Amino acid sequence: IGKAPPGRGEGGSARGSGMRGPGGAGSGMGGPGMGGPGMGRMMAMMGGGGGQGRWNLSAYHTLRFSDRVLIAPGGPLLDLLGGDALSGGGVARHSLELEGGAYRKGFGLRVNGNWSAPTRIKATGAPGTSNLRFGSAFRLNLRVFSDLGNQKALTDLSPIFKGMRLAFQFDNIFDSRQKVTDASGATPFSYLPDFLDPKGRMIGIDLRKSF
Repeated sequence: IGKAPPGRGEGGSARGSGMRGPGGAGSGMGGPGMGGPGMGRMMAMMGGGGGQGRWNLSAYHTLRFSDRVLIAPGGPLLDLLGGDALSGGGVARHSLELEGGAYRKGFGLRVNGNWSAPTRIKATGAPGTSNLRFGSAFRLNLRVFSDLGNQKALTDLSPIFKGMRLAFQFDNIFDSRQKVTDASGATPFSYLPDFLDPKGRMIGIDLRKSF
């Protein structure tokens, strides 16, 4: 992003970019907390290279053709895409993942989103059980941050700003919750959104200084 400062070459490698395929190392939004290793790798990638800014954008689509589990030799073969289950939820045939970010002159942002298609679980046949439908799930997270030590006006004002970073995190921006319904269209009590997915929208601020 932008031209290199006079006397500095354009381009430069993006070492340690941490770019990956879906589910690989470096997934998520920067590890534990907003200043985790992932965020550091991203800033190293976007801040280097001739003094120019950096941006990246990646998207992945996962399609599962088959997902079957044999519990034991001679035992039942479970079709997880066909309504069988090993846990409290189904397995989505389609899922999408989006991530990207930009960094320039001490300011940056990072966005991460995940979507999975609806799934279903077949009733066990026991009295009172019913087929369950798990609606699509979508979550979008955003990080906005600034390296205050790169802002000359601040460092001229006070040396305390050197090595300081301010970040804002916005998790689950749209407060998206997965909806579960039975054959009648009602949501069973144990599958109410606050039980199934308690992590709603969250906004946080992180201020830290390195010495």
